[in-house]
Amino acid sequence: MSALSIRLTPEIEKRLEMEVSRLKVTKSRFVQDLLESALAPKDAVALLMLARERYGLDELAKTAEPTHKAANVKALVREAVQKKHAAEKGDTVEIDIATGLLAAEPRAKYGA
Repeated sequence: MSALSIRLTPEIEKRLEMEVSRLKVTKSRFVQDLLESALAPKDAVALLMLARERYGLDELAKTAEPTHKAANVKALVREAVQKKHAAEKGDTVEIDIATGLLAAEPRAKYGA
């Protein structure tokens, strides 16, 4: 354990002495407890809520525009897989997301 020396104004020292005698702890224990609480990891959710309240920030879920990606997840995954397989084969791929149909054109072995 390391030691720390600090300078206190007479007023702060008097208030510290009164508080440690009231709590029946040593000055060291009191200061250690204060430092532990001040340096403890903060609850991210609580900090976010405090910042929103303090700065008048809106809830992101309420202000963000909804996307419809969740409705098309299956088609998007199918498209990504088909593109990957076509790239491995050397084909060009066009996919209609609405129907999920694949239109592949084999790329010529030589030339463009």
